[in-house]
Amino acid sequence: MKSEVFRFLYFLLLLSMISSFVSEFHTKDKSYLYADSGISNVETSKKNTLTSYIEFWKRLLLEDGGKTQNGESVYGHISNRFFATTHLAVFSILFGATFAFGLALLTIYFRSDRLYVFVESISNFILSTPVFIVAILLLIVFFYKLEWFPPGGYETGSTYFIVLPGITLGSRIFARLSLYLLPEVRKESKSKYVQLLLTRSYPWSYIVRVEIFLKVLPVSLILLVLDFGSLLSGAMVVEEIFFFPGIGKSLYYSIKSMDTYLLSTLLMYSGILFYSLNRLGYHLQNYFSGEYRNAP
Repeated sequence: MKSEVFRFLYFLLLLSMISSFVSEFHTKDKSYLYADSGISNVETSKKNTLTSYIEFWKRLLLEDGGKTQNGESVYGHISNRFFATTHLAVFSILFGATFAFGLALLTIYFRSDRLYVFVESISNFILSTPVFIVAILLLIVFFYKLEWFPPGGYETGSTYFIVLPGITLGSRIFARLSLYLLPEVRKESKSKYVQLLLTRSYPWSYIVRVEIFLKVLPVSLILLVLDFGSLLSGAMVVEEIFFFPGIGKSLYYSIKSMDTYLLSTLLMYSGILFYSLNRLGYHLQNYFSGEYRNAP
């Protein structure tokens, strides 16, 4: 426990230094933002690195992250978008995991090599296709042609608005998870334990739904936790295409507009979140490994 605390504090120190430096370095010269207006002399603050770093922590701890360029509290800005991002992340994880587990188990249940190859090919195709292409295809089919879903935006608590961006992100989760599950479920279906269950007249459907599923679940959960961390940190491309008011769009806005306070706080938020869920995945891995080693 103590080593984990020191590890986190060390990570927090490095992350805060990088966040402060990157945001200040990126936004120290804003003159090009005014190029079209004919303004050439733009005042920029000249602070040394230590002063900027101290002010960075002062904003985080005492001033709610400071103010965005629109005069909004940085913490308030992020919290308003956190729920939307979480909603999108949960939908994407559920969509990807449901189809990945469902199709992988079906390949074993029906003992179908054709279905196995089909799911594998689809997964490889999805991963080899840029995510913005998937987003555009979904917009053409489900918004322009069928008019089933809106092209973007978000209303609090409404899943209707996150179906298209959720499928876009969830398709990649499905593909990554499927490529792990397909060989694993096939290997488990040929294991001696499964053969023993068959000799004792256990139903094949029970073996697939329970025994094989539980065997591949632990590592799959770790992969999903890591994906969840990535999604909560924001998906800039997808959120920009669907003009979704999430963390990724805010990060894109802060970079584009050179909003120092918002950018530095978002970098801290993303880093801490991603680190925490990665460590959770690491401890889950250790837990499941120990559980299997101690199993009779």
